[in-house]
Amino acid sequence: MKACDRAISVIEGRRPDRVPQFTPTMSCETASRLMGRETFAGSPSLWYHEALAWTRGEDAHADFDARIVDDAISWRRKLGDDVFMYPWRNTARPVAHPDPFTFVFGDPAGEHQVWRWDAETMNFVETVNTAQKPEPEDWPTRARETQRNMLTTLEQVREHTGRTEEDIQRRTGGDMLVVGSGAMLSMGVDEASLAAILLEPAAVADILDCQLEVGKCQLEAFARRNVRVIMGGGDMADKNGPIYSPGCFHDLLLPRLRRLVRHATDLGLHYVWRTDGRIWLVADMIFNDAGAPGYGETDRDAGMTVKAVREKFPKVVIWSNTSSDLLRRGNADGVYRDTMQILEESSGTGYFNGCSNTVLPGTPLENLAAMRKAADDYARCTST
Repeated sequence: MKACDRAISVIEGRRPDRVPQFTPTMSCETASRLMGRETFAGSPSLWYHEALAWTRGEDAHADFDARIVDDAISWRRKLGDDVFMYPWRNTARPVAHPDPFTFVFGDPAGEHQVWRWDAETMNFVETVNTAQKPEPEDWPTRARETQRNMLTTLEQVREHTGRTEEDIQRRTGGDMLVVGSGAMLSMGVDEASLAAILLEPAAVADILDCQLEVGKCQLEAFARRNVRVIMGGGDMADKNGPIYSPGCFHDLLLPRLRRLVRHATDLGLHYVWRTDGRIWLVADMIFNDAGAPGYGETDRDAGMTVKAVREKFPKVVIWSNTSSDLLRRGNADGVYRDTMQILEESSGTGYFNGCSNTVLPGTPLENLAAMRKAADDYARCTST
């Protein structure tokens, strides 16, 4: 069975010849060790390398841009993945580069941001942002601006969404299922956004309506370009639970999510709600009321195990459940046992095997091999 067919069989509710592999993203450092050469993969480390490429000139950035897809295909093939997802990029060009690890974006004399590469943690973080801090009372103005810009936004979405994925599908020739990222719905998780939900709910609703229309337009563009799986959702939880209340989710997000999922289904698309964290308080709304067929970034460390999710939502497809932290800090034996437990919880159906989020810097390669070995051993055991 080809990789693409294997993945499609899972989202269509059929049992594949083996559980397909899916890795959402991987740090450049880990991918480079995997490949034995510098590899541009993903995570904030990719943003750092892109900023660095810009400082070396237009030609250097063009070379970087051309390498990203080649590298992404190469490390996924090396890992044995059945699914391809294009990495999340930050394409902004820095205006200053005062030292090897510091980059300035925006207007140095006015509104600007400073980002710094932390070589010890291998993370690229914003250290300065001179933009005025948003306040909840800004939300009505934000809503009006978003509404005014909708025609231009939708034109850009129709023109550009799915083009990269369409090209990668041609290049891989069915070697992997290529999924798209888009059709997100989010009320925000910062302090001002959470306050706006309570103080300016009408403006929040207006912005969500705009997100819904953009999301529907993205789904249509993906469908035209034969991209069948859409990684949507939006971060909204931590290990303790949802960051905003179930009541706010019900009143503001759920009505738009219902319409978005219905539109995806009508187009023949598989929509994946992605968020890490513990989401039990809103899970019934996401997977039963709205009917989202897929669940990504499924956070085992927060209690969202395949077993628990499968018991409550037996038809939901789970897109990876192995802990990033376990892969980074554990040993090969522990990763093997945990992966085998996850596969047994899945019964070999409705599940993509792999890390639920980013494969972090410093992750031992033997742990990645152990995760794949468990999948291969499970396939042999269940095929007899």
